[in-house]
Amino acid sequence: MLKSKGFYIAKFEDYDYDQIIGNSEITYAHDYFEISFSMGYDANVSINENTTNALDYNLSFVSPGQIVTWELNDVQPETMSYIMLFKPEFLPIAIDVFNIYENFPYFNNNTISSFQLNDKQIKKFVSLFKKIKKEYNSNLDGNFEVIKAYLSIFLIKAKRELEFSKGVSYLKSRSQEITYNFENVIKKTKHKHKPIKYYAEKLNISTIYLSECIKKTTGKTAKQVINEYLVLEAKSMLKQSTNSIAEIGFLLGFDDNSNFVKYFKKQTDLTPRQYKNLSNKT
Repeated sequence: MLKSKGFYIAKFEDYDYDQIIGNSEITYAHDYFEISFSMGYDANVSINENTTNALDYNLSFVSPGQIVTWELNDVQPETMSYIMLFKPEFLPIAIDVFNIYENFPYFNNNTISSFQLNDKQIKKFVSLFKKIKKEYNSNLDGNFEVIKAYLSIFLIKAKRELEFSKGVSYLKSRSQEITYNFENVIKKTKHKHKPIKYYAEKLNISTIYLSECIKKTTGKTAKQVINEYLVLEAKSMLKQSTNSIAEIGFLLGFDDNSNFVKYFKKQTDLTPRQYKNLSNKT
């Protein structure tokens, strides 16, 4: 049972996994950001259509809406696992989905990050998991404020520790690698409303090849992926910024306010003003 609408943590060992070894797959998707750690589990793990074994990679980061499938084959004598779910509004250092994508490169809308930790890193992250779970299970005053602080530390330490260009385990093909890099270039670009050619040049590849890789990996066009991040940032700015709608459009790369208004309405069925007003009411 969730003790908080914005956060959850559990250990796989708390469940009777003897009942599910060799049984049917467990498939799920949710609207939380997920961090999972496992050690000693022989399990095929698929996130969207990318599959690996949990023995090979300890720490994984999953974004909202991504489909995860676990098929447990066997359990080694010494095991340890944690799964942690949170929503952006739970964090004091983030407000919405775009803030998470923008600040933490291991979370992406279309690609997955999973890492093989060394012994020192395992000790560091397991220590934080233990502290968070202990607070979660307690009834002490302010326990969720402590969890928020620990979770913020976890995310920042992960950003410092992990080599993202080398540690993304699910990127087993050139197309997947390009898609991952493409998403991170979009996130780092201030004025995102740019043609595909701009992003292709940043990646030192042709526009045609970029489009082919994105389609192969995600089933989407490169333009659709750009639009996803552009709309997320637009929504974030409309909720948080004191800038005018015209100024927000300019910051996103639109030279004309009317073009931004038309674009936003096409993507969301709301004008920027309507979205801003609705956001202020919630």
